[in-house]
Amino acid sequence: MAAKGVLIFLALYFSAVALFMGFNLSEFLEKAHSVQSQVPVFNSLIFAYVGFELVLRIMVQSLPTFGFQSFLLIPVKRKRIARFMLNKSLLHFFNVLPLFLVLPFTFKSAVHELETPVLITWLASLFLMIFVNHFLAIYIKWRTNESNWFFYGFLALAAGVFAIHHFGVFDITANFGRIFDFVVKQPLAVMAFPVLILILYVINLRFLLSRFFLDELSQKKNENLTHDFSWLNQIGEYGKMLSLEVKMISRNKRPRTTAVMSILCIFYGLLLYKDNGGEIPETLFVLGGMFMTGIFGMMYGQFFPAWHSRYYPFLMSQNVKMKQILQSAFFLMAVTNVVFYLLSLGYMFITPKVLYIHLAVMLYNVGVNTFVVFALGLNSRKAIDLEQRAMFNYQGMSATNWLITFPILFGPLAVYGILTFLLGNIAAYFILGGLGLLGIVFHPQLIDYFTKQYLKRKHTMIAAYKST
Repeated sequence: MAAKGVLIFLALYFSAVALFMGFNLSEFLEKAHSVQSQVPVFNSLIFAYVGFELVLRIMVQSLPTFGFQSFLLIPVKRKRIARFMLNKSLLHFFNVLPLFLVLPFTFKSAVHELETPVLITWLASLFLMIFVNHFLAIYIKWRTNESNWFFYGFLALAAGVFAIHHFGVFDITANFGRIFDFVVKQPLAVMAFPVLILILYVINLRFLLSRFFLDELSQKKNENLTHDFSWLNQIGEYGKMLSLEVKMISRNKRPRTTAVMSILCIFYGLLLYKDNGGEIPETLFVLGGMFMTGIFGMMYGQFFPAWHSRYYPFLMSQNVKMKQILQSAFFLMAVTNVVFYLLSLGYMFITPKVLYIHLAVMLYNVGVNTFVVFALGLNSRKAIDLEQRAMFNYQGMSATNWLITFPILFGPLAVYGILTFLLGNIAAYFILGGLGLLGIVFHPQLIDYFTKQYLKRKHTMIAAYKST
């Protein structure tokens, strides 16, 4: 109910923003572009909106789902079920939102510039473009759910389009806008949009039909890669559990994607530490250090211990101590923090401050944020499907998962801000690092405490994982 309340609030908020922008778009275009006709300028901005909405749809829009298995046993055509799923998906907020932006601009400006037949075809092209985006987003999301290579290919394509536009290699926005300029000149060109929608509809329909089998005979079965992590057993009793943890990450799609995306986030400093002609505030180095050194703990710890939810009852019935599970997770996040810290030292070419600022926040991540993850993990109640991808996937998400980033990322920033205001930057770094060292030194006692808390909630968590 709380999640639905938030979604309703966001829908009303974005509708209000779109209406405000629609009614003020004419004045904005008049000030920014001193031209008599605003429709061509509006057309040149369509690509920016379409691209932003496509990414937003992939991130937020849910896929059409339907419990079709029982219908496959009775005389109901598979094509009819697939069409029902696709048609049902059209009733979505994102297909209505653009109208709040387009219609006010139409009645304030476009109606005075275009003749009625041309205005109708121009509006029809914009309306049909919404459904082109809709079916394209659904297909991309289905394919990225199924294939990591498709997902990384989509990211590479998006990055390439951004780079081409950013460096002025090709003006994509202006040339995309010429499509709608051509519709204004040749209204019959609007017929290209229904054809494109039909093509995307058929592609989605064929994709669904190829997966409509109870035994999934149409899906290619990939052989699982085997990895040998037996050398971790030499660490001791905790090494055995750590070995299982690493195997779980390497053999399953969702945790493996999480680990890969954590490594890619090291390049976040190239955006954050940009030199715009002035000295970079040290707060940005603290933020970048918290993010880059602690990103694995943030992304992986977000679902701890739900990563083991599918076999949690079996795990709790074995001769495995809860302390071993927590200790192995602590070692895993500590090692990744250290490795990511060493990788982030490459930013010392910007300033040598990175050496000690990132060290202080890395120690804080290991000694404090790791136990914040354990504390929030006590409220884990939703099971995780390990074979789904990590990005743009909200399966198993709960309020706890959404909130975990705030104390991990912004908690130390608040501590740093208060300490800097009271004692200065250098003292703040020493105290941040000192708090982390205290957590590392006393981690056996802290793990003993959390072991007792997890054991108290063991049966509650087992029941919650089974029900989800």
